[in-house]
Amino acid sequence: MIDKKEKYFNVLRKKNLRITKPRKALIEILEDNHLTFKEIQKKLAERGFTNVSTIYNNLDFLIQEKIAVELYINETKYYDLAIDNKMHNADSHIHVLIKDNNEILEVSCADIFDYIEDHEAFDNFDVKYIRITVGARKKQV
Repeated sequence: MIDKKEKYFNVLRKKNLRITKPRKALIEILEDNHLTFKEIQKKLAERGFTNVSTIYNNLDFLIQEKIAVELYINETKYYDLAIDNKMHNADSHIHVLIKDNNEILEVSCADIFDYIEDHEAFDNFDVKYIRITVGARKKQV
């Protein structure tokens, strides 16, 4: 079975786009994380990539190619990889922000998307994307 980051590399290969070392490193650090620019910058610096404009340019490139997405949660911009499926792509996303520790979790539930798309409120619309952020606290036991 092919791992997640290899899927992103394959997307770039199919489009005949270069997989540069900074792009590869970005995809690897974003693989299972939602990170701010400063967090990305710190992780890339640990790998020897310190040029800020290179980081911005490569993030912009990945966003343009719909490999990454910008998320705005509580007025903070995060970056995340976008997988090619209905529940998690550059356009449609569901996240839960755990208020206790500011952790961001992915939610993959086709039923939620289907419910919204099929709801009568949207009968006269062609739904292009769905972005939902749910704020939650862990239940006290």
